[in-house]
Order: sequence, then structure tokens, then C-alpha cells
Amino acid sequence: MSGATGRWILIVAAVAVAATVVAAIAVLGTPGAQRQLRQDERRVRDLSSLQDEIEAWAKQRGALPADLAVLARRPGVRLATTDPFNAQPYAYRVVDARNYRLCATFDTDTAEVRSDRGSARTWRHPRGNYCFDLVLPPPKAD
Repeated sequence: MSGATGRWILIVAAVAVAATVVAAIAVLGTPGAQRQLRQDERRVRDLSSLQDEIEAWAKQRGALPADLAVLARRPGVRLATTDPFNAQPYAYRVVDARNYRLCATFDTDTAEVRSDRGSARTWRHPRGNYCFDLVLPPPKAD
């Protein structure tokens, strides 16, 4: 093998590696975008946990809790009421006897994210501050 052939093989290999890196970034996103996606997935998990606790409280007591702090103070409950990445409290507001809102600030828009991890329809959100309007499930007939 001559020096010129070796150089061409090296150039082709370098181009192939560069093309692979560019393709990976195009498919997966930049490391920063992946970090933002993971952070938003954590926020959604936190909100989903809050939803579960709110619904359990309402089922036991027949009413929505007044605020998230009352949920977090219950013995044996470990509940994130503050965004771990920006230290802002998650917002909660009672709308009426069966309806409430949970809010957070997101770094990504689920409509723009190409991910198999995807959010359930309930938790789709735009970038920025967004509130989810949630409804207590109907009481079960005995």
C-alpha cells in the first residue's frame, strides 16, 4: 500500500467519523438539549407524583388539599414541591371542588422533541411556564 492510498483511507475514515457524529447530533440532539429533556422528564415525574398524592388526599378527605405543603408534611411522604433545577416551587391552585392546576416551567416543547421517552398525553407541554388543568377521578360507586 502506498503512502497516497493510506492517506486516502485516513481521509475517508475521518469523513465517516465526522458524518456519524453529525448524524448522531441530528437524531439525538446536542448534549445540552438532552440535559434539558431529562430535566423536563424529571419535572413531569414530580408533577405526576403530586397528582397521585393530591388524588389520594382528596379520596381520603373528600376535598382537595389547600396547598402542596400540607401534602409534603404528611408522615412517610417524600414529595418534591420545588423544581430541583431552578429552585422555583411548583404551582398548585384549586379551581373548584374537583378541578385543580399544577404548573411548572419547562425547557423543552414536547411537540418539538423527538424522543421515544415521550410524555403521556396528559403531560404534553410547551417551553416556558405551563399549567396542567386536572380533574379528580369520579368517586367509585360502592
